[in-house]
Amino acid sequence: MRFDLETRYNDYDTAGHVNNAVFLTYFEVARTKAWAALWGARHDVDYVLAEASVRYVSRARLGDPLAIDIRTAEVRDKAWVWSYRVLDSRDGRLVADGRTVQVMFDFGAGSAVPIPAELRSRLADI
Repeated sequence: MRFDLETRYNDYDTAGHVNNAVFLTYFEVARTKAWAALWGARHDVDYVLAEASVRYVSRARLGDPLAIDIRTAEVRDKAWVWSYRVLDSRDGRLVADGRTVQVMFDFGAGSAVPIPAELRSRLADI
């Protein structure tokens, strides 16, 4: 899945490029949109974020149009890995990439639970 990113003025530091911490927010935006596309407004299953990493490749400067690709890299019993690529929309230049690990979680029980079969099959489509 690919989403356009709308950078905001406060995303930039005094050097005029996207601050390194903002890329985790970009991952969050993509993750939220992907989850909505996969699962809609259902609230009967939930997950927690267990791990996040970012690799910075090139600068994104003020005004650069950006897009983010998100895909499922791995599905485990109770968790899955999403990978991300932040690109310059004009020329496809890689700006950053990374990954997050999401764990299916039952907040009532306070523990990780297996990924439901229906969600497992949908994750394969991203």
